[in-house]
Amino acid sequence: MRLPARARSEWAIVPRSKTGRLLLGTILLLLIVIALGTVAFAVTERISTVEALYATLNTVTTVGRGMQDFSLRGKIIAMVIMVLGVLAATSALGLVTRAVVEGQIQQVFGRKRMAKQIGNLHNHVILCGYGRMGRVIARELANDSVPFVVIEKDEATFQAIEGDGFLGFLGDAASDETLLGCGITHARALICTTASDADNVFIALSARQLNPAVTVVARANADSAIEKLKRAGASRVFSPYRVGGRQMALAALRPNVIDFLADVGGVPGSESYQIEELRVEEGAAVCGRSLRELNLSRTLGVIVIGLRRAGRPMIYNPSADTQLTGNDIMIAIAPSSRLGELAGMVAAK
Repeated sequence: MRLPARARSEWAIVPRSKTGRLLLGTILLLLIVIALGTVAFAVTERISTVEALYATLNTVTTVGRGMQDFSLRGKIIAMVIMVLGVLAATSALGLVTRAVVEGQIQQVFGRKRMAKQIGNLHNHVILCGYGRMGRVIARELANDSVPFVVIEKDEATFQAIEGDGFLGFLGDAASDETLLGCGITHARALICTTASDADNVFIALSARQLNPAVTVVARANADSAIEKLKRAGASRVFSPYRVGGRQMALAALRPNVIDFLADVGGVPGSESYQIEELRVEEGAAVCGRSLRELNLSRTLGVIVIGLRRAGRPMIYNPSADTQLTGNDIMIAIAPSSRLGELAGMVAAK
């Protein structure tokens, strides 16, 4: 019988490794020995199938059935079954032990390799918590090719991080040791998504003390925690209920605005548009030049919708005569295929 495609893929999970294939073969051998022994006892001893199976299992497991109960041919069959059955059972037990040990060794080396990769991260994002919100954020970061590491203290959830192929750190995000192990001193941002406001406050406070320049984005589960998180050092605080409620209201009142924002988000790598934030570096080719001179709309299809300068409020829809200077933060809507060129223009020479 030919198995359906899905069934074949699920069945193929068992013998992926050499040990798994050997274990599967040994179990099949043991089943064959039991089947043949049952048939042989039933024929030679002229007993029922159930009695023959009972006799075979007694012989394989060496529980013991008196040899006087067998004829000469039955004793020969019993000896063969004993040898083959014990060998197969012992091999199966050994392979199970080997599979467990191999899995533990692979897990240890895998986590050591992961720790080394985390140590090499720079200008990355630290994501605290891998719940429903954390998983969505992780996928978004991965889609944008942003290096990140997830901190999770629950072992079962941590295994889910490994299964999804993301870098993870098993520990308490509120611990300075954990944050330092994840490279907080040279991280670009930290995102707190735990279900506890108290934990998020403590994580934000610890991160701000260890790296005053890091951007801290925090989740507030209760409205009363918003100000506490800001005082603890969070750069941005989001309430999932407020954000979700606002989006649902907009979807009902201004559905085309929601569609526009969804389309602008786009799919990375496609010819869609994205809202991007770029910092104009000191010495970049665009420094000292006006938006009119650059004419980004014609050359790259870029629309500058906002500009922020140090210590000043955001300038919305800056005029064409606005000159760019070092450390300006430019907010632009740009084709995803031209983002590389735009980033090159605002980078230092």
